[in-house]
Amino acid sequence: MMAIILATVFLGTLLVVVAGYVLVNRRRLAAAEVLRSRLSPMAAAPVEGTSILKDVRASQLAALDRVLAGKTFTESLRRELERAGSRMSVGEFVLLVAVMAVAGLLLGQRIGIAAAPLLAALFAALSFLQLKRKQRARLKKFEAQLPEAVDMLVNAMKSGYSLQAAMKFVGDEMSAPLGPEFTRLYDEQRLGMEVRNALLNLQDRIDTLDCKMFVTALLIQRETGGNLAEVLTNLATLMRERVGIRGQIDTLTAEPKMSAVVLGLLPPTLFLLISVLNREYLTPLWMTPTGRFMLVYGVISVVVGYFILRKIGQIEI
Repeated sequence: MMAIILATVFLGTLLVVVAGYVLVNRRRLAAAEVLRSRLSPMAAAPVEGTSILKDVRASQLAALDRVLAGKTFTESLRRELERAGSRMSVGEFVLLVAVMAVAGLLLGQRIGIAAAPLLAALFAALSFLQLKRKQRARLKKFEAQLPEAVDMLVNAMKSGYSLQAAMKFVGDEMSAPLGPEFTRLYDEQRLGMEVRNALLNLQDRIDTLDCKMFVTALLIQRETGGNLAEVLTNLATLMRERVGIRGQIDTLTAEPKMSAVVLGLLPPTLFLLISVLNREYLTPLWMTPTGRFMLVYGVISVVVGYFILRKIGQIEI
């Protein structure tokens, strides 16, 4: 009994001492932990065999990389992934599409043989639709940031910065997606790429009218000369006016876009309501081959109709 008491007193005293030490030295310990976390990747990284070259492989899997390497489709898909700001490689995206297609195929076989290829195509298309959605969101955010970035670029040049240094300044100060793109533009020039090619690469990654106007203004100024600050100031004003016009257009086209949402949700809502009120009424839809085919056809029709209505409400300026 005495041994247990002594052990308990010893452990309690030890805990008190350790807690007091941590409390007194908490700032120094926190700084040491931050330093270790920063140095651990450097210590773990191998010095030999490290490459500074860009990884242009389509996939980490050698077999898939051999299949995709050098294909026009691979380069187009890599460009689409860059525009969406995705960190996925081409091989990873292709595998994702294949997995989605197989999932749709397996689900379609449970419904009916005729529905299997339709669901496989629909599930595979979902990956591309998600990619396009990310592209639109990223490009919309880029367009919203560009007028402010152009003003920052002009102010930096008026303060004595060169164009390249001003781009580096904008890249450091602005958030994603515009900041990393300007930083990449600066890095490409610093590593020896011609300014014209670096600007055209930016235009290719950010395929918007505002970005094309920005790149065109810089290229024309390099060829003909002139007051670049004044040109960019007028360009920023034009971009802001276009943003205002797009806002007015979004207000005017809100009704057809909302109609697409309402009409798209109406069939599944009605289906669920009837399933709750009278389940036997809908039994032929999933108990017979014809009913299952009609059910899949209805789902695909609703999805296609929704995107058609959304497209009607989109006006490009």
